[in-house]
Amino acid sequence: MTGGDMDWTTSIIQARLLVANLGEGISPPWWRSQATSPVGLRMLGRLFPRTAVAAALETASRAASLEHDARIGRVGAYHLFRLPAADEAAVRDFLRSDEGRHCLEDVARLDGTDSRLAALTQLAGGEAAPGTHGPVHCGTLATLQRGRALPRLCATYAAGLRAASPVFPYLGEEAV
Repeated sequence: MTGGDMDWTTSIIQARLLVANLGEGISPPWWRSQATSPVGLRMLGRLFPRTAVAAALETASRAASLEHDARIGRVGAYHLFRLPAADEAAVRDFLRSDEGRHCLEDVARLDGTDSRLAALTQLAGGEAAPGTHGPVHCGTLATLQRGRALPRLCATYAAGLRAASPVFPYLGEEAV
């Protein structure tokens, strides 16, 4: 894995944990899980003492993925919580590394909704949100891998969270 791949993977992991936490904590919640909440993390910490945050991310990501898939479908569309198999494998491998665990712990230490939303906005890097309600097309898989779509996804989630309006940004496959 090259340095650029690690940066890409780190950003995906940070975005997933931030959106998973904010989405399950907003009222009303965008998906039904409490894995990244303080209570959820304490419970998972008893079961998985060294990997509680990774277990919380996996649990919340599955709940978020199901909700995204129900809203946008699975055919020809990908989202932050369901990427192509090779990308998911890279994310899983990175999470098993020390750097991956430290990345998760750094994000999990952020205190409060405002600091998490600020971190998500920072990942957006000044990108404007293309929409703030329901399914929102944010580019293609190719633009994600080139680094342009992830800021758009993050901006869309941040705008939806600020408006308390469920949003499900997605990426299409490359046009043939």
